[in-house]
Amino acid sequence: MADRRTEAVRWYRQASFDLKAARWNREGGFHDTACFLAQQAAEKSLKSLLYYLGARRTALLTHSLAEMVQELAAPMSEAPPDAPVMATLAGHARALDLHYVPSRYPNGLPGGYPHEFYGPDLSEKAIEAADRIVGAVTSWYRAAGETALLEP
Repeated sequence: MADRRTEAVRWYRQASFDLKAARWNREGGFHDTACFLAQQAAEKSLKSLLYYLGARRTALLTHSLAEMVQELAAPMSEAPPDAPVMATLAGHARALDLHYVPSRYPNGLPGGYPHEFYGPDLSEKAIEAADRIVGAVTSWYRAAGETALLEP
C-alpha cells in the first residue's frame, strides 16, 4: 500500500494547488485557464483516489473525469461506510470534461480563441464542479481515516 499511498498523496496535493490556481486565474480574468485548471484539479483528485484504491492501469491513463467517476462508482470493497457516493459526481465530471481541450487550443473552438470565448459564468461553474469533486475525494479520505494524506 505504501507506493499506492505515496502516489495518492502526490496527486491529491497537486489537485489542491490546481484548484487554488483556478480561483486565482478566475479573479485575474483568465477564465479559460481557470476552467482548464478546474478540470485538472478534479482529474488529479480522482486519480489520487484511483491510485489509493489500486485501480487498473487503464483507469489511470484516461483524462476523462466521467470515466474515472464511473470507475469509482463501481462497488469498492475498501470504501468506508460513510464515504461519499462517487456516482453522484457524474454531471460535474461531464461538465468539466468539456474544458479539457477547448480551454487551451484555438482550434478547439469554432472560431475565435479560448480567452475570447470563456467568461466569468463558465469559470464560476467549472470551479464549483471541481469543488464538488475535490470535496468528495477529501471526504472519502476523511471517512477512511486518511487525514494525514490531506495535509500539505
